[in-house]
Amino acid sequence: MIYTKTMQQSTYLPTGLPACLLAAAFVAILSPQAIDAQDRYRVTRQENFRREAGPAGQLLASVNEGGEFAGGPPRDGWVEITLEGWIWRESLRTVSGSEFQYEVTTGFGENLRDRPNGSILARLTTGFWLQEVEAPDDKWVRVRRTGWMWARSLERVDPDIPPVAQVAPEGNTASQQGRVGAPEAGSSRMDRAVTVGRAAMRVVPGGDTSAILRDAPLTVLARSGEWVRVRTEGWVHESDLRPVSDSVLVGVSGAEVRAQPDVFEGRVLQWTVQLLAIQTSDGLRRELPEGQSYLLARGPLPEVGSIYVLIDDNQREALERLSPLAQLVILARVRVGRSYYLGNPVVEMIEMRVRER
Repeated sequence: MIYTKTMQQSTYLPTGLPACLLAAAFVAILSPQAIDAQDRYRVTRQENFRREAGPAGQLLASVNEGGEFAGGPPRDGWVEITLEGWIWRESLRTVSGSEFQYEVTTGFGENLRDRPNGSILARLTTGFWLQEVEAPDDKWVRVRRTGWMWARSLERVDPDIPPVAQVAPEGNTASQQGRVGAPEAGSSRMDRAVTVGRAAMRVVPGGDTSAILRDAPLTVLARSGEWVRVRTEGWVHESDLRPVSDSVLVGVSGAEVRAQPDVFEGRVLQWTVQLLAIQTSDGLRRELPEGQSYLLARGPLPEVGSIYVLIDDNQREALERLSPLAQLVILARVRVGRSYYLGNPVVEMIEMRVRER
């Protein structure tokens, strides 16, 4: 007997088989049909995608909530997931000598989308290696990569039951059917608590203090020995916050971007803007492809200048439901620091949140 291991799947092949049958066996292991036969999982909250299972595994990407991907059975609280989607070809270089055909080369990573110019499924790190699924043109490539995600951030997708028809536990409006791991916290009185006087919140059990809580209401997420993992909510001033990622720039003005376009092009900024109009490019502005949806916005506030924000179909649908002159906090990547005719920055929307007034 010959033991063969491929893609973390193993099989025993009898000796003496013709080469064509051996090749067919390998194709069967790696084929799209084999991936389609796996379970499908929906990402229930933004979560990391790692090369190896476990919190120490190499971080490869950040996967957005709502995406659905093929995966295997849970193992020790982790699920092997296959990310698949579309990526802009100019952000890749070809590699050889391995099972991968491409590497992400842009300095701040690149988006993985559900279709060309579609919704963003994940943000891939620089150096991310990918396998090609198809390349129908010279602009977009369909790719895939297998890695690991925390099971508590996933739920199985039942192909026979639409999400709206799934039954939720009493008192919990979120569907839990097919959820991997423990039920969502907050579904019983045991999962709600209040700190006794002053309590130190720590990064890990017995680790450094991250905050001091005083009579704070909490939701219990998990229990381990004498320690409890919790979630709390409250309000802080926006000026006291910064993004977790050091690659996101905060406090950059529109004037700075226009004055130094080469410095900021490709960088990710957090800006507050005001919605003026949602439009479709007619191709007259050379920086906006014909047919591209974009947001004409005032800002970044409190500046009174204008910027063009490229958006996908899902973002456009969400924006069209907002009131006129709504304010948004956005994460956006600078495509052009200063447009040719009017000198306005052109940025690509990554995420957005509505600022309530």
